[in-house]
Amino acid sequence: MHRLYASANIDGVWLQWQAAVAIAIVGLMVGGVWRRSSRGWQRAVAAFGLEAALVLVLYAIWILAGRVARVHVDEGFVNGRWIYDIQRDWHLPNELDVQDWILQYPWAVRFTNAYYAVAHVPAMVIALLWLFLAHRDRYARWRTALALTTFACLLIQFIPAAPPRLYPELGFVDTAWLYDQSVYGRFGTGVSDQLSAMPSVHVAWAVWVAAVVIDAGVSRWRWLVLAHLSATLFAVTATANHWWLDGVVAAALLAVAVGLERRAARLRKHVVHPVMPTPAFAASSSALAANEALEVVRPINTSSGSRRSST
Repeated sequence: MHRLYASANIDGVWLQWQAAVAIAIVGLMVGGVWRRSSRGWQRAVAAFGLEAALVLVLYAIWILAGRVARVHVDEGFVNGRWIYDIQRDWHLPNELDVQDWILQYPWAVRFTNAYYAVAHVPAMVIALLWLFLAHRDRYARWRTALALTTFACLLIQFIPAAPPRLYPELGFVDTAWLYDQSVYGRFGTGVSDQLSAMPSVHVAWAVWVAAVVIDAGVSRWRWLVLAHLSATLFAVTATANHWWLDGVVAAALLAVAVGLERRAARLRKHVVHPVMPTPAFAASSSALAANEALEVVRPINTSSGSRRSST
């Protein structure tokens, strides 16, 4: 069978964690040296280098966390089946319905496999660059929300949960393996761990990209970013790499991260810039205090007849 995207080729697409750390170190060095430079372009390069270093370190952590060996394989399959049963109890849509439809069209399966494998990282990086270059005032809070969300996803993923494609007895098909497009290879290998389905980082990043573009963009065309979110939701389900609940939990984590970031921003604002009285308020307060002082020392105003002594 022709290999449209062999596993080795997919692995080669991604920056290795060692290279990411090395580039991050260079960014930190440049940022540290030029951040206080008198030249504007050097300060701009320093700011970019520091932000790039942070993103690359997070990327390296993501890659390394995905390669941590899971020893609780049985637990992962139990948890995956538990997710499946919960979805049936809650009457959520069945992933099999999506798979049954797309498997009729091999070209659509191949495209969806490729989209799942490669679209999530470039979309996130492009959104970060766009924010940094065009909407610097919004960059910090969305970058922080992304970091918090990714970190929370990685923590939860240490609880193993098998994806639908590892349950052929339920009718699921590993579409990427079917067309030699798998990013995983044999069980336990690949760019990501195979028992870390819950929650879906793919969905978390896609929701983040959509929220960023809609929040910062001004064009009416910004709503087209929802096409990427829709395609990601479809891809993770049609390829049987994630359950519906994986995406729901990921989106909820992003909402929590955004709320925490905004709360922290308000606290920082009050600490760094405490509420101070306005000049007009201060002047009126001083005048009122002066009037009260005069009232204390001013003699009582009485009629002249009451104060005149009799002769």
